[in-house]
Amino acid sequence: MKAWRSTPALLGAIVWATASLVGWGSLGGSAAAAPAAAVHVDTQIAEIGQLIHITGSGWSPVGQTVQIELCGRNAQDLSTDCDQANQYSAAIRPGGIFYGALTVRAPPTPCPCVLQVTNQQGLSPVEVPMRIIGAPSAPIPAPVAPKAPVALSAKLLTPTSVSAWFGGPEATTLVLRLTNVSSIAYGSLALTVNVGKGSHPSSFAVGRPVAPLAVGATHVLRIPVTLPAFTAGHYSVRAQVITGNWKVATVVGTTTYPWGLFVVGAIALLAAVLLMWRRLRRRREGRRPPPGAGDGPGDGETSSRPRGPEEVVART
Repeated sequence: MKAWRSTPALLGAIVWATASLVGWGSLGGSAAAAPAAAVHVDTQIAEIGQLIHITGSGWSPVGQTVQIELCGRNAQDLSTDCDQANQYSAAIRPGGIFYGALTVRAPPTPCPCVLQVTNQQGLSPVEVPMRIIGAPSAPIPAPVAPKAPVALSAKLLTPTSVSAWFGGPEATTLVLRLTNVSSIAYGSLALTVNVGKGSHPSSFAVGRPVAPLAVGATHVLRIPVTLPAFTAGHYSVRAQVITGNWKVATVVGTTTYPWGLFVVGAIALLAAVLLMWRRLRRRREGRRPPPGAGDGPGDGETSSRPRGPEEVVART
């Protein structure tokens, strides 16, 4: 009896799960199958005064309109480059299609030109390159990078330090020059200084606020910076000023070596070599026979030969 009651519930669960999977699959399939908005022009080379025909597919929502217009400079400046007085409005029909026509005129800015189609929301316009015969043309200048509001220049002053010669920390002074080259006065600036090797040192050294900087004003800051002990080689000091959304940085470097340790090491090495050389010399001298050792008895045939009378008399 219990098994009979549980069977309908189990069948219902299976049916619900199957329907859910089918529903999600159909939704996913419909989302994946949704076409992207597209624009088709009967010709992409037209003369001024010529009538061109435009069709679209995959547009939404149905019932609203799209704006069709010709733009110069590849519509980089949006409406500024577009011929808004010569727009054409086309309704989006069922199926996401529209039909339109436009009489070609020279846009307000030189070509390269595009035909731009935008829906009422104004999002993601679709553009088709157009060559307009008789319209002025000019190359699009490269975008100019925005100028930093603060100019930085820096140098390091490193005095002679006996402690640094022998591996101790080395005290230097970062001379930082800040100039406000913008048209805005800055009331608060943040300064950070890092020390280390390479062009992006990571060891934190200094962090402090900077006094307000008026338009065109210049601050010269002298910031003590200490290089760590036993530094050898090239070290970098990086100063960064933060103002609003801008981060302006400059990097200066210095080269330092513990020359005193090198000299002491060289002297110790020379002394060790000299001491070793003296010991080897004494060993060689100890192995040599003393002077006159060949005149005594036991020197071979010279000492065993018979002595003459003169030699006997001489020795007595």
